[in-house]
Amino acid sequence: MIKLIAWCKPYAKYILIAWLITVITVSSIPSLPTLKIHTPSRDIRLDYLIHFCEYGFMAIMTYLAFADRLFRINNSKWILLTAALIAFALMDELHQKFIPGRTYNIRDFISNVTGIIAALLLCIYIFNKINRRRRHML
Repeated sequence: MIKLIAWCKPYAKYILIAWLITVITVSSIPSLPTLKIHTPSRDIRLDYLIHFCEYGFMAIMTYLAFADRLFRINNSKWILLTAALIAFALMDELHQKFIPGRTYNIRDFISNVTGIIAALLLCIYIFNKINRRRRHML
């Protein structure tokens, strides 16, 4: 897995830009259907899981794009990137108010923010663990 991550690092900014454009494009499509799993007792909406994954991937690419060569990121940069991602998520949801058949949904926004925070914390945990192993090997 670390080889895949190391391979992605030089391209992370380009992947991030492509992902941002994709998110904006899909968010601008009027009247997208809501994906649901129908069960006998209720319908389960999949769009919250999609939002979580979509913004989680965005956060991982952001981390890779702005981390140093040892995959470290300082606290002030982490806070700034997290705030920028949350602002993007908010703007993405708010702009849907102006798209026919779309609305602002606070649960979508919460799913976005949850995906961002979970992915960034996962990145910090994994890369700190990797760096500790590297130090012990030296």
